[in-house]
Amino acid sequence: MNNFGIMSLSLDHENHYIHQIAKYGRDFGFTIYHFVPSTYHPFTHTVKGKQYMPDSDSWIEAEFPVPSILYDRCFYHDDSHSIQCKNIIQWLKKQPTITFLGNGLPNKWKLYQVLRESKLSAYIPETFLLQSANQINFQNLNPVIIKPINGSQGNGLYFIKKQNKDILVRTDKKEKTIEKIFSDQVTFNKWLNQLLKRNSYIMQAHLPLTNKEEQPFDIRAFMQKNPKEEWNVIEKGIRIGEKGRIISNLSAGASIIAFEDWFQTAPFPLKGFLKQEMEEILTLLPSILENSFSTLFELGVDIGISPNGSLWILDVNSKPGRKVIMTAYPHLCEKLYQAPILYAAKLADDKRRNRDEEAISYRNNL
Repeated sequence: MNNFGIMSLSLDHENHYIHQIAKYGRDFGFTIYHFVPSTYHPFTHTVKGKQYMPDSDSWIEAEFPVPSILYDRCFYHDDSHSIQCKNIIQWLKKQPTITFLGNGLPNKWKLYQVLRESKLSAYIPETFLLQSANQINFQNLNPVIIKPINGSQGNGLYFIKKQNKDILVRTDKKEKTIEKIFSDQVTFNKWLNQLLKRNSYIMQAHLPLTNKEEQPFDIRAFMQKNPKEEWNVIEKGIRIGEKGRIISNLSAGASIIAFEDWFQTAPFPLKGFLKQEMEEILTLLPSILENSFSTLFELGVDIGISPNGSLWILDVNSKPGRKVIMTAYPHLCEKLYQAPILYAAKLADDKRRNRDEEAISYRNNL
């Protein structure tokens, strides 16, 4: 049996998803483990976590060597535990006996620097690395959006607008939108500079990505690489946020519908051309990213559409969630649970083949 490890920052994260993956392990010759990277012991090269027991469909606590194939589902923040886990994973990636399903993407700023020079540059909003409140010039950009370069799910995103002498700042929390008004530039600058001390941010012009009901919405395309190393668009779903919200993220209460259901009634001109552009984006994007960074296994691509039908790539995530696709297309759940195991089986077969070839080469050179 081959060993397949799934990593997260807590053994409580994504339990349902990880459990469903584990059910398919034995069918493809895998023992499945779930562990937190910070449990790694540098002297024994072991980790502590859980091992899946297929006969009882349950997990047991265990200490075990680091599995030879790893699936990274760690969502980092700026806390010390995240930094510790990230450093250990970076070290594991350098070990010749360990293979990752995908190596992940860098932060939003590094991603922007690559995409703005690519064939997809027309779909990338102009973006600035925000290092000081003095960089915001409301005469040139108003309103603006700022977001942390390492953020996900819309966390830490702020809408900022100059209104006469006042400066309005809004952010979405799970239950509601929080709003603060600064009556002068000095007070606003002090608040923003404090924020920038805690996290690195990027800044973009605010794009009017709402429907006729003034609800924010976007398209989530979910992509995966199959065992033949071919990228497939598994499906696309629409996230529709509540009226008055800034973002359409599920964490802010967005609803979900299937792409084709939405597209049939979408009020955009030249809808066929819009669909063609979307296909071009999703065809070109994986190779651009893999050529610039490293190998990937899956991608979540968020695309916004302005009222005139212009497409914008809003975010690209190498550790995408599955809720949009599973909610809109329940029949795809089994396929999504199997996909990491199928791709891991391909990687395990590649490793075995490479070992065999090295052994043959060694014998031939004796």
